Amino acid sequence: MSMHTKGAGPGLTRRQFLKTSAYGGAMLLTLNLPGKAQANQSPGAASQWCVYVSIRPDNSVLMASPVMDMGQHMKTAGPMLLAEEMDLDWSLIEFADSCPAYFKLNADGQAEYAYSDMSTGGSHALRRNWDYMRQAGATVRRMLVEEAAARWQVSADDLRTANSYVYHPDGQRQFSYGELAEQAAARQVKPQAVQLKHNDAFGIIGTARTTVDIRQIVTGKPLFGMDAEYPGMLHAVIARSPFIDGQLLSQEAKAAKQVAGVRQLVNVPRRTEASYNGTTKQLMAPGVAVIADSLWAAMQGKQALRARWQAGAEGKSQDSEAQLAEFHRLVSDADYAGQSGISHKVRLAEGDAKTALEGAATVLDATYEVPLFAHLCMEPFNCIADVRSDSATIVVGHQFPDKVVNDVAKATGLPPLNIEVISHRMGGGFGRRWEVDYVLEAVYLSQQVGKPVKVTWQREDELEQDCFAPAMVMRVRAGMDKSNKVIAWHHRQAQTRGGARDRCFPFKLVPNYLSEHLDYLSQIATGAWRSPGHLQWAFAAESMLDELAHQAKQDPLAFRLKLMQPHKAYPHEGFGGELIDSGRMAKCYEKAAEMADWQRPRQKGIGLGIAGHFTFGSYAAFVLEVALSAENRLHIRQAWGAIDCGLAVNPNHIENQMQGGFIDGLNAALFNKADVQGGEVVTKNFHQIHFMRLSEAPPDVQVSIIQSQAMPTGVGEPPIGPAAAALANAIFAASGQRIRRLPIADAIRI
Repeated sequence: MSMHTKGAGPGLTRRQFLKTSAYGGAMLLTLNLPGKAQANQSPGAASQWCVYVSIRPDNSVLMASPVMDMGQHMKTAGPMLLAEEMDLDWSLIEFADSCPAYFKLNADGQAEYAYSDMSTGGSHALRRNWDYMRQAGATVRRMLVEEAAARWQVSADDLRTANSYVYHPDGQRQFSYGELAEQAAARQVKPQAVQLKHNDAFGIIGTARTTVDIRQIVTGKPLFGMDAEYPGMLHAVIARSPFIDGQLLSQEAKAAKQVAGVRQLVNVPRRTEASYNGTTKQLMAPGVAVIADSLWAAMQGKQALRARWQAGAEGKSQDSEAQLAEFHRLVSDADYAGQSGISHKVRLAEGDAKTALEGAATVLDATYEVPLFAHLCMEPFNCIADVRSDSATIVVGHQFPDKVVNDVAKATGLPPLNIEVISHRMGGGFGRRWEVDYVLEAVYLSQQVGKPVKVTWQREDELEQDCFAPAMVMRVRAGMDKSNKVIAWHHRQAQTRGGARDRCFPFKLVPNYLSEHLDYLSQIATGAWRSPGHLQWAFAAESMLDELAHQAKQDPLAFRLKLMQPHKAYPHEGFGGELIDSGRMAKCYEKAAEMADWQRPRQKGIGLGIAGHFTFGSYAAFVLEVALSAENRLHIRQAWGAIDCGLAVNPNHIENQMQGGFIDGLNAALFNKADVQGGEVVTKNFHQIHFMRLSEAPPDVQVSIIQSQAMPTGVGEPPIGPAAAALANAIFAASGQRIRRLPIADAIRI
């Protein structure tokens, strides 16, 4: 194990090092730590990992969290792991607002992380850094202990640490970490001397900690990419085509240039690449950029420009309602063999679902519909790019800094390691900040004007240029035998792209299981949307379970618990977890129902709905209580949720994510629907896509965290999955009205 003090690791430029050191003006520890062996490495090879800790002489500490926050609280949870193993006094820690990304080249010449995994997505940020952050903290602690042992001439194994101090065996003497840091940073410790704590020794992990920058957030301090400044930068606002393949008809360039502060106009070309399904993916929309000295001047210049567009021949045929109608036709056993633009795939087939359905005592056949979901991030997209002849600096809030580097390298021809990425907090991402269109725009404009440029999107830009969650139509046919045991399940799903979450429940719980998928060719842009495909799958699966329970005249909770038996764990080959365990799912159902007092009778017009789902390694279940008036007006009264996400690192944040995630899921189920007509996104702002108001949300979402010693798994996305089904099932319990189509506000008054 090597220790570097005031030096550079792989991909660490002098520019980056100076910026990082400036965070604390103190000792920077760069640690090359043994990590998990990669699949393509020879036995015994180790990955390089890094975390930055500045320990000041006054014993205070500055941490630069490698994973930037977008509401998932990684800026707090990550340092908790590090502080736990370092035995830090939490009150002495200061947290950097941004962090540079560090890279090395892989065998293919692509940039990959040199140290910690900086990506945030798939609810994996904590899970991917669990081993690394703890190992890093334990290593720093050992360095400090060995330095103290050398000064006292005692065995390092006889010393103890607590609250940022190393204590002598006599109990009378101690050194602060600040007194030891400079010399300790030069020490090389043996890997076998580094010991991680046992779970029962944790003093920080498992305790409720407040978000470290919450005061800055609520007082409006500059934290987000939108707040970022850069020396000599110009501002750009772009008038983009609202059509899928639009063409510019006219503009008033002279009027735009006469706006005070406007410097020039730059035409932005359309940039595309081939998509996986034979369509063309748009990497950058065509437009006219207004370059100005200030954001306000650029916005005023765009307004004066009055750019007018027309739909292209290919794009104007795109229509979201027509698309849904085609999906319904495809799942209804229509003859689509050989039809252009249709791809059919049998994804899973265990047993013989078709034969079992023919022999079942009861068969239910239902079709569930989910529209295009918009992302609706609170912070519009923004990026600063400074592209020079031999290097570039990108200042951005992006979920995947490694993707930024590689895509910018491809666009500019620059070596990946010559591209610096400075990451900032994001005002929501939900998968949309996986795309790089707003980054590539800033890069292109910086190249064109020869100066640093900050691109800022407006709300209409964000909705018109969204990569929506794919619309889906799912037909489920389920069969029960004479004892009301589910013996067959046939799921057929049509959409534009992406897969189905068919390896989640009830997979392996039903002996005859068939999953079919139909891809439909479309130019409507789609992409990852918070817990991609999980809300949609759970809406169909958990609604059908409710329909089966009602048909069997059984309690919906008891029906689910019986389906989960015998409790078993089996390999999960989908993204997000190695195992899926019906026993852990059952406990979540039981706990949520217990909190809701499930068995207590409700008044007429009030109903309880239950739903659960496995998402990215975590299990979550919710019970929702609603009232439906005689006028068909919905009132959400209360919600209760239980989650098993392994070891609870920060219960405060888990509760927060469960509440926020579930409400986000309810919002999607009730209101979220992007509308495309004639190749144009016609839902352009919040007056056209309603967003849940405080009065429409449940007044309380009570949360229970199932105790577990398993490795921590994510919480940002699991609460989304059960939301739509829990709401639909509650509406049925309250009124007998079965909802199979989202958004629910189309059918029920809110």
